Amino acid sequence: MKYTAIINEKSYAIEIGPNNTVLINGEPHNADFRNIEGTTLYSLLLDNVSWEVLAERNGDEYRVLIDGELHIVEVQDERTRKLAKATAQNAGATGDVIVKAPMPGLVRAINASVGDAVAAKQGIVILEAMKMENELRVPRAGVVKEIRVKPGDKVDQGQVLVIVK
Repeated sequence: MKYTAIINEKSYAIEIGPNNTVLINGEPHNADFRNIEGTTLYSLLLDNVSWEVLAERNGDEYRVLIDGELHIVEVQDERTRKLAKATAQNAGATGDVIVKAPMPGLVRAINASVGDAVAAKQGIVILEAMKMENELRVPRAGVVKEIRVKPGDKVDQGQVLVIVK
């Protein structure tokens, strides 16, 4: 499984490998990370150096205390990162907003009609892909200009679904 960890606006590509191997930006490390008795305290052994880690999760954000330093870490899996990237690419300051399918899938629902006003970050299309339902959101407020799909349609990656002006 691949993840992206963002710490102080710097991104790290994380890939969990077999036999306690973790690739961080392509560099292999030997890691063992274990929870201590169901608490927020963990034991981390990274490249034969031992650490006590206090970690609390709030959604995709982790507050991690290591050796007296608090780190705020945003973690995204590959699917979440693609959805966020697709939304950011469509967020122009002016003009039409084009909501595209970030991956092939099946349209499950359209949560607006042509002429409806939509708020920024409002979910507008439910797309099923890889057996998961993904809510596609508009990056900014506007009015629905055109809907090019309907529930039940199969769509390809990059296909235009909705246009908001």
